[in-house]
Amino acid sequence: MVIDKIRGMGRAAAEVAQGLRGANCAATVPAGDLGMPGSRAALAMAQVKHALVQREQGFEVRLDTHAASMAKAADHYAAQEAAAAADLSARGQGPVKAS
Repeated sequence: MVIDKIRGMGRAAAEVAQGLRGANCAATVPAGDLGMPGSRAALAMAQVKHALVQREQGFEVRLDTHAASMAKAADHYAAQEAAAAADLSARGQGPVKAS
């Protein structure tokens, strides 16, 4: 069913976001002066770490937003499908009249 696939896509996006949070790639970049206080290398590593943190957070936010959108879409689609089924069953077997 399409609704289940939409929900599954949302859950998958949420799982990927959670996996990124758990990976914490920026933590692998050393912090501090790298044993060379004031060096350009230390500054460059700090910039790399900052860029990784920002990118990870951006990916996580976008994935969380996508997951929430998929859940909302599935709920909306399910409500519309249920309303359509109720409408059709209430009308019986006869021809549909224009409103």
